Amino acid sequence: MAISFNRRRDAVSALALLACLDLTLMTTAAKADEADSVSMIDELVVTASRREESVLTTPINMSAVGGEQLARAGLTDFAELTRMIPGIAFNGGGIRTAGGTNNFVIRGLNVDNSASSGDAPLITVPTVTTYLGETPAFVNLHLADIQRVEVLRGPQGTLYGSSSIGGTIRFLFNEPDTSAYAAELTADLSKTKAASGANYTLEGVANLPINENVAVRIAAGHVFQHGFIDAPYLYALDAQGLPILADPAHPESSLPSSTSAKDVDDAQLTYVRPSILFKGENLKLLFTFQHQKEKADGTSVDSYPGGGGPSSFTPEGTPGFLNPDFDAAFPTTFNKYETGQFYRSPYERTVDVVSLEAEYDFGFATLTSSTSYYKNEGEAYTDNSGFYQKSLGFLYMGMPSFSTLSERNFEEKAWVQELRLVSQGDGPLSWVVGGFYMDQDTSVLQTDYIVGWSRFATAYLGVPINEERGYVYNRIMSFKDAALFGELSYEITPKWQVTGGARAFRQELDVASIIKLPICGPSCSNSGTDPDGTSGGADKQKIEDVLFKFNTSYDFTDSLMAYFTYSEGQRRGGANGVPTVGRLAEDPAYLFFQPDTVTNYEIGLKGRIGPQVTFSAAIYQMDWDQPQLNVSTPVGSFPAAVNGGKARSRGLDLEGRWRATPDLSIAATYSYTDATLEEVIDVNGRGFGEAGQQLPGSPKHQGSISLDYDRDLGQGFTGSLHLDASYRGKAGTALQQEFSTELESFWLTNASFGAGKDAWYASVYADNITNERGVVTANSLNAYDVRALNYRIARPRTVGVRLTYKFP
Repeated sequence: MAISFNRRRDAVSALALLACLDLTLMTTAAKADEADSVSMIDELVVTASRREESVLTTPINMSAVGGEQLARAGLTDFAELTRMIPGIAFNGGGIRTAGGTNNFVIRGLNVDNSASSGDAPLITVPTVTTYLGETPAFVNLHLADIQRVEVLRGPQGTLYGSSSIGGTIRFLFNEPDTSAYAAELTADLSKTKAASGANYTLEGVANLPINENVAVRIAAGHVFQHGFIDAPYLYALDAQGLPILADPAHPESSLPSSTSAKDVDDAQLTYVRPSILFKGENLKLLFTFQHQKEKADGTSVDSYPGGGGPSSFTPEGTPGFLNPDFDAAFPTTFNKYETGQFYRSPYERTVDVVSLEAEYDFGFATLTSSTSYYKNEGEAYTDNSGFYQKSLGFLYMGMPSFSTLSERNFEEKAWVQELRLVSQGDGPLSWVVGGFYMDQDTSVLQTDYIVGWSRFATAYLGVPINEERGYVYNRIMSFKDAALFGELSYEITPKWQVTGGARAFRQELDVASIIKLPICGPSCSNSGTDPDGTSGGADKQKIEDVLFKFNTSYDFTDSLMAYFTYSEGQRRGGANGVPTVGRLAEDPAYLFFQPDTVTNYEIGLKGRIGPQVTFSAAIYQMDWDQPQLNVSTPVGSFPAAVNGGKARSRGLDLEGRWRATPDLSIAATYSYTDATLEEVIDVNGRGFGEAGQQLPGSPKHQGSISLDYDRDLGQGFTGSLHLDASYRGKAGTALQQEFSTELESFWLTNASFGAGKDAWYASVYADNITNERGVVTANSLNAYDVRALNYRIARPRTVGVRLTYKFP
């Protein structure tokens, strides 16, 4: 398989990481005779294949980061984590990461606008599945008391479900320990540039052995991130939440009054995770409860630099707009870390996960039962004025204080049960067989308010108007997934093994979407008479299919392995429920969307060079058939998902680690992702994207390099130094060029120094040392007013101190 590397200037820095890594490997190999003086790099034990083995002996493309490594690097959220792992992007950051929407992209498998993930789930399910322990659910975790994170790249359909078309990420927590009492307290205080106050974290963990068979572990904490985004031109609101007019006597022509606020994106998170372990001779039981509460006053996005000239809120931008002085009262240019939003946008989410894992050792095999229930619910408000004014402002009679506030409520709950039997022993034959069942219910409710419409319309039309709801969207979905799965491995020789796997599944989807346009009234309803302008649709789908996997690996030596993998993945379809009759009737082609599938081929090499160096490398090709794209419909701008033709991702993943001295280790990663659209996505003549276009939301080039140095400082003190730098290349944000923003490449650098003695350890750190304004996604001026550009940016330079006490 040929991979053509792009040699554009923006990639030079990232490719230098690869050269650095290769030079490191060659230098180490040349000095292999000095290996005895250097300690061996520890191998992290993982369970990606459902049995314990090291990362280097697991014959698939995966990465793993241990809890100690996370703590050393000060990694606490997903955005920071993904900068250390090749082939993965995360288009978010902070506690309010698009309201908890799964923003992971692995190997570029994404066709959606990277700025489209809002405060509620999209119509389509994500391309990457996430597991909290054994529960397939997504939570915007604060990475604390984590044993390890495993990232499995490529479709993982046989062992981790049919929806895992891009890959799977597993967050595995520390379990209770029956052997010893232990506890740890951590306090963190920091200051972010542009924020007027401090960030802080208080958290602790306690391990309490009850007896030799039972132990309890409790992890809990509170995180506060001070906002750094200012809003210079908010609407001033009265007690009823209506804009205060500059000329109350003339609501049909008056501008709204303005106010300002600093740090409108304050956010906080509270979590508690108790677990109880029983461990007998052959039986192990682990009960875990996780509760997490997230709150935020806003989103960490800015509108810098904005733009001059008329905006959508002027007669030039929207013909018939009734107040030409709007841009003078509400300017369109902004400083860094300033947003053009008119309203505050609070957000709140609660996640509860309960799980019971049971293991029984039969000797020849281990039986594992995982039973879990989770509930994820939240409420969020978003200023949607920029989208409405650009796309639908002409419908609202030139209202001079025109603005839209969106209220979104979502709830997802599910029961999940998995049984699997994993063989033991040293024979040439090994296997995994199991069954899986999920019963999931999801509801999303969005209500868009044209704030102050009734006051304006009553004065303008001269008749009483009491309605302010412009748009109501309610999607209710029930999903059931039942599957039987298995993998069978056989050692043809002690060095050569082959594995075959399959997952047979049956899925039942029952989905209904209801759309109301109260302002439009009966003419926008399916019936032609409903005063709420109600329309919608429903669908029931039953899908039965089988996914396959083939893997083979060969051990050239005890420390060098090559592998080949063929794997399949599929993601479920659904219904959009858009209106097909009435004033805002859409093409029936937008009613439903079908499942999409991915076929993956990859070749990898991993192993050691002496005791000092570990490495892994893989090249791959992923063929994506009928990719699902979330769009806005052409008539009423309703949310809908459609299917495309074909897309493809080819690339290279590299990572390595070098223990240069007993005290110094260096790690580097690099990924090249050539993910392109092979065919224009066409919906009855309406095209999305261009053939050969890079898929949005994932850069071609990403890389990182880090250094860790530990030293005995004498007098019982130890010290450590950590340095890292990560690179993210250029990327577009949308398939449609007119709605895409080209994001520039950027580097982020971090450093920390710590010292400790006995139970105490203190460190000082600086994140984003150069204060880089790294943009990971943005809206387009062609789809939004200039005030709603919404650049999601990396957190500015943050300097802090962290103190940890361990006892006894």
